[in-house]
Amino acid sequence: MTEAEFIDNPRWAEMFEASYDAPRQRSVPAHEDCSPVEAEGAAMHLKTGGTLGVMPGYEERPGQIDMLKAIVRAYNEREHLMIEAGTGVGKSLAYLIPSILWSHLNDTPVVISTATRNLQSQLVEHDIPRALSVLGDGRKGFKVSLLKGRGNYLCLKAVDEFFESGYWTMSKEDQAAMPAFIDWLKRTKDGDLDLFDALPRSVLTLPGEECPGRHCPHYARCFVYRARKRAAEADLVIANHALVIADAASAGEAQLLPPYGRLVLDEAHNLEAIATDQLSKELSMPELMRILNRLERRSRSRMARRSGVFASVARLLARDLVDETSVETLGSLLNKGATSIPGIVNAAEGLFDVLEKLVAPSGGKGACRYRVSRVQTGVKVRQHSVNGIFENYDSRIWSEADLAAAQAKLETHLASLVNILHSMRSELVDRYEAKGLPSPHADLATQIKGIADAIVEFANMAAFVVAGEKETYAYWGEFVHPEKRHSYLRLVAAPLSVAGDLEEMLYKPKDSVILSSATLRVGRDFKYMMRRLGCGERFRSLTAPSPFDYLRQTLVLAPECMPDPSSRASDYVAALSDLTVELFRATRGRALALFTSYEMMNSVAQRVRDALGDAGIHLIVQGEGVSREAMAKALKDSPGETVLFGAQSFWEGVDVAGEALSCVLVARLPFAQRTDPIVEARSEKIEREGLSSFRDYYLPEAVIKFRQGFGRLVRSRSDRGVVVVADSRIVTKNYGASFRHAIPASVHSVKNIEELTGRVNDFFSAL
Repeated sequence: MTEAEFIDNPRWAEMFEASYDAPRQRSVPAHEDCSPVEAEGAAMHLKTGGTLGVMPGYEERPGQIDMLKAIVRAYNEREHLMIEAGTGVGKSLAYLIPSILWSHLNDTPVVISTATRNLQSQLVEHDIPRALSVLGDGRKGFKVSLLKGRGNYLCLKAVDEFFESGYWTMSKEDQAAMPAFIDWLKRTKDGDLDLFDALPRSVLTLPGEECPGRHCPHYARCFVYRARKRAAEADLVIANHALVIADAASAGEAQLLPPYGRLVLDEAHNLEAIATDQLSKELSMPELMRILNRLERRSRSRMARRSGVFASVARLLARDLVDETSVETLGSLLNKGATSIPGIVNAAEGLFDVLEKLVAPSGGKGACRYRVSRVQTGVKVRQHSVNGIFENYDSRIWSEADLAAAQAKLETHLASLVNILHSMRSELVDRYEAKGLPSPHADLATQIKGIADAIVEFANMAAFVVAGEKETYAYWGEFVHPEKRHSYLRLVAAPLSVAGDLEEMLYKPKDSVILSSATLRVGRDFKYMMRRLGCGERFRSLTAPSPFDYLRQTLVLAPECMPDPSSRASDYVAALSDLTVELFRATRGRALALFTSYEMMNSVAQRVRDALGDAGIHLIVQGEGVSREAMAKALKDSPGETVLFGAQSFWEGVDVAGEALSCVLVARLPFAQRTDPIVEARSEKIEREGLSSFRDYYLPEAVIKFRQGFGRLVRSRSDRGVVVVADSRIVTKNYGASFRHAIPASVHSVKNIEELTGRVNDFFSAL
């Protein structure tokens, strides 16, 4: 069958098995009705000779057993728990075993959430199969489900719409992708789009508000429905933080996760950032066009027919498939709706022309914060900040009257379209229901209502973001991809704190929430992270120290000769480049260099690439067309003499055991960018509360990230290696002690690069 024949076959989706069974309905049992897990019995599984301790050479890990017992207590006594488990503790098994036992005993699901896909894969492929052995024969009936957000699953209705115009009217790019897409369709069991990226997700998914649900002709084959059904029937659900927060924030509407009372949030040091992202509001032209394109859009091919909801209604009319009394009305509504879109686009462009003046003080470079304050007379005054100091907008540039007029114009156009869509939906459903008949167009009507709701939500969100009045939010505008021809303006409203939201969404309604990570403490306690994450009186804490001998396994060096990176950036880049070449010659590659900015990383890479190449060292730099996973695999599989340069995401989640990673270079202490608008706004909030933004925010955040970077080196008891902190402030500044005391190894200062490479050579020679 050719691609054209496959696409033109209206029954193509029948290749997927249909399931008509309703998902299992479960409720969270009252805590008083639950059977407790026996702590010592659970711990025996991890002791020498226990279920998981029968392998030759197995060594008990006291920290792992302490962590397991603490989680058992939290589950049994309806407590929350924050745990820092050092690298090598085996924290995954420590929380999986109590979770599996609790779920098995009480027939209720436990949700395990991670921040990264890497950890999800590790849990599903390795740790959970091992942990399930604690159930013995009971493991056969124990169900585990990996659940992702709706946008990660293929939507068969969206594909129907994509196929509707036919193969020959597709763009050349889409036609070229068809063989791979059709082959993937024939192979996929779960519709997971993380395994297919040859087509944009916008044509392969539908937003939740447009999902027809049970009215969809593909409902029995729906991948989202099937994933939700598997989760509803599972004993252990593996999710991610973004999904958990979005699900909790939806307050019962279109929830994907089943009812649950116990939740483990691993990699919890990322929770605040992920919650902030999920609870922020964003206004941009692409977001509006995404909604309008669901109504009417053209393919990238000029030959293609129109697609979208309006095209679907037009085809119903052309084929006489609607109630005869609705034909004329629907035709009129369709014409009004189609002709309203150019007016909306024009009004939106007018609004964004005005809004561009909001970011004028930044010169189009970087973010510009704004806010609206009330002076004593009650008059609203709009202010801007580029460098942390708010000033009134220049009345010659900014006009609130122009903004109000542009907003009113867009809102009027949007309201008109919403009325048209509601009338259109009514014609497709109400005419039939008035006759006591089910509507054959219920799925399309649901989609229309979803788009109308999305337009209303967009209008409300736009009004909120533009107003800039709520003191608990930070507001800013910035151009996305300013260096490219198709840059666009976006306005963002982000919560200054997510502590209260996490408490209301998770800690209060759940029986037990476990927050786990290798880096949650600052200094010797959890106070900082407890405050940031809104952890109240129900929280207990535990530290499970790493079993690794860092004093023997690591050498940490800090060269005093390096210039201060906060002064002349060019001097620091030059010195760092010289250090990098000499260091990696000494280590024969086998290294990971961690940067805090892409600009510095690329500058150093440009300076050192030839010199490293002459030494036979292969350099791989983030952002040069190789995925993060492929970069880590290249280092892991390399016989040696490979170096990775990474920024941001490489500070955590990179797990390369053995000699392939024998050196970590910290290019700069990882302080947050002070110009980051949410960081700047949160700093101001902390100062208003009478605290120090540096001591109580910048420094703790940097220490946590520094600890993450340090943790990339030693991943097993046999690993040995060198960490070089190029930033001399770790030994020359008073606050450097916070970094030095944060890691389980001594920091040795060296006078110059020659002494540094000598110490490195001596360390590796002693192996």
